[in-house]
Amino acid sequence: MDGAVWLVVYILLAIALSAFIWWVCTHYTRLWNRVYEVTPSFHVLCGAAALITFFTTLGFIGLKNMRPVAEEMVEAWSEDVMEDDALASRCFAEAFYAIKESGLESMRGYIPPEKGGDLIPISRRETQILVGQIYAGNACRDFSERYPFIGHFLKAKEGVPSGLIAADVESFFRSGKGRTYPLEQGFVLAVEKISSDLQAQCGRIVRVCRGWLILLFLMVQLVPFGLIGYLAYRELRRCRKAGRPSEYEDIDFENI
Repeated sequence: MDGAVWLVVYILLAIALSAFIWWVCTHYTRLWNRVYEVTPSFHVLCGAAALITFFTTLGFIGLKNMRPVAEEMVEAWSEDVMEDDALASRCFAEAFYAIKESGLESMRGYIPPEKGGDLIPISRRETQILVGQIYAGNACRDFSERYPFIGHFLKAKEGVPSGLIAADVESFFRSGKGRTYPLEQGFVLAVEKISSDLQAQCGRIVRVCRGWLILLFLMVQLVPFGLIGYLAYRELRRCRKAGRPSEYEDIDFENI
């Protein structure tokens, strides 16, 4: 998203840090085993540490673009969810039986959705809020299923609070936009809530992701560094037993 020039800069920076990690790998054993003989497996481990550094660096930098990327994801999802006939049918069926079970409306003359019915009674304010919750909740869960990582931070599965839906119902009728509250308005509310939560939470998401990325980087780096240290230590012990300690730093092997 930053353009080709910045991409090259980021790659060069990642390569520089990777080279530095390689250098650290090859020299940190010299602090206590100055004549450790470098083997092919040693360079493989150094290469693994450098490769981990390369991709971690790019990932760390790339997270700064999470906001525009996430906004594009939400925009694409909002277009899909408004045109998702299967989701709309599922919401309609759920709303039909929820209204029937609630007893808020008379269901006489209304045909069940599995028999081709496409109308439900929503004359009462409680019914309108109930239907809004069903449509908004299903839309939010759909987002959480498509984008579980961001959905977890935004708590998308919790849906839209009933207070927001009630306020939207009141606003709709005050504005004179129509005499019947639209069923799909719940989808609109879900999109607005997710977009709003994303704006509020994106900075925190980036910080948390970078923190976990650094922690994961350090944990994974323990593997090549640990193996390299073990190989150097094993060589040091072998030379110590062979009676050639003068080439090594003084180490109290009895306490190791």
